[in-house]
Amino acid sequence: MAFVEVDPREFDESIFDLLDRKWGLVMAGTSPEHCNAMTIGWGQIGQFWGKPASTVYVRESRFTKEFLDACDTFSVAFLPDELHHTHKVFGTMSGRDVNKTELTGLTPIMIDGTPLYEESQLVFLCRKAYADVLEHANFVDETAYRRYYEKSSDKDDWHTMYIAYIEKILRKE
Repeated sequence: MAFVEVDPREFDESIFDLLDRKWGLVMAGTSPEHCNAMTIGWGQIGQFWGKPASTVYVRESRFTKEFLDACDTFSVAFLPDELHHTHKVFGTMSGRDVNKTELTGLTPIMIDGTPLYEESQLVFLCRKAYADVLEHANFVDETAYRRYYEKSSDKDDWHTMYIAYIEKILRKE
């Protein structure tokens, strides 16, 4: 099966279902041999500065963040249900310690200079527009701070928010 481009105005999937139930993979790098991916369950799809956009959040400690910071583009991909089990690897193991691609058997490819897994069923190809680090002083909802940061073993392991233009949406047909 090949990827087919989807017009963002015709995208009709529930982002709530995708992120909450299926989870996504954010992936960045310069080649299939030099890339890294991690599971995400937070994010947004919408408009930013008049363009279709995606927002993802990545903790400072994650190996994938090094790739995100070094590259202008990244992908947000969703795997078919039969590969959902691979999120255990992508969500709990670090690419500093293991080769996640080898462990999962997935196939990294490049499209328009951005890495993704060939097995993905839906992919957003994104170009970074804005990045910022979440800070405790900006929390309006203190319960979120208490849940995600206060009990963390490393209280300085903040998430960076990456807002990126969606350059293409690809779906397996």
